[in-house]
Order: sequence, then C-alpha cells, then structure tokens
Amino acid sequence: MAGWDQVKWTQARQVADQMKLDPASLDDPGADPKSGYLKLRNESKVDVAVRYLGHALPRLEAVAWAAKLLRGWSRTADPGLAERQALDCVMRWLEEPTDEYRRAAQEAAERAGDKSAERLLGYAVFMSGGSISQPDLPAVQPAQQVCGALASSAVLVAAYRTDDPKAALASACDVGEKVAELGVKALAAK
Repeated sequence: MAGWDQVKWTQARQVADQMKLDPASLDDPGADPKSGYLKLRNESKVDVAVRYLGHALPRLEAVAWAAKLLRGWSRTADPGLAERQALDCVMRWLEEPTDEYRRAAQEAAERAGDKSAERLLGYAVFMSGGSISQPDLPAVQPAQQVCGALASSAVLVAAYRTDDPKAALASACDVGEKVAELGVKALAAK
C-alpha cells in the first residue's frame, strides 16, 4: 500500500491534535498519519475518518477532495441555485487560487443555505490562506485547522443528503486516501 506522500504531518498525534481528538483513541499516536486513519476506518468510525482526512490533507487538496465529492453527489441530490453557485466559485478558485476568487467563494457561501455543504466548502476556501479581514484592514490569518475542518464537514453534510450515506462516506474515504497518496492529480483520474 502506497504512502501518504501529500500529507505533511509525520505523526497521527499531530492530526488528532488538529481535530481535538484524544490521541489515546489511536493505537500508537506516534505512528504515521496513515496508520491513525486506518485504525479509525477499520473500526467503522467512518465519520471520524472523514474528519481525519480533512485535517491530514493540505488545504488545497482538502478543498479539491470535498469539491469533487460534492459535485458528484449533486447530480443525484440537487442542492439549489445558491448552493450550485457557491460550488462553482469553489471550482473557479481551484482552477486559479487567487485572493479575488477566494473572496468570491466566501461571498457565494454567504448566499447559500445556512446548513448546506456548499456554504461550508465556500468558507473552507476563504479560510484556506490569506487574510480573513477586510482587504483595507490589517491582515488576520485563519487558524491552520479551520480549512480542513470545514472541508470535511462539507463532505459529511453532503454525504447525509445522498440516498446512501454509508456508501457515500466509504467513497469519500476511498477518494481521500488516493488524494493523500497522489495529491489533486488523483481526482483527475476519476
């Protein structure tokens, strides 16, 4: 089984810390991040495994992973116009990650439904890097873990609006594993 070459963390404990997850829930918190993830997935803690992936992946990869899943699932569970527009803004940012498109994703997220996956993902883009204050104010950087937390939350919300959430979450884990190994190029293959 290939390694998680895209993940910059070296220990499962580091990912658990980002999630505020008790490191004791992992067999060996000092083990590599992939081992911590596999323990969660093998124990059928798939929702926690999805969150773990969101925190383990670099920010761009976490957003791309979530966007790929949301786009695919929206074919069977159409989210609505404002949500589609928010997802379109996320996709535009993924193609060209500029500050202008990052802020456009945040604006579109604000128009999307309060409890929508697309709103969460738009906010993940906004929290991916760059200042979160107004452009004319001093820069304020988001906390490192916020982007991954929002991206994985978007995946969880979207999975539960599908006809088969269990299968959707399993698919999210499968795709996330590939992204952890190969980066965003893993998403182009599907």
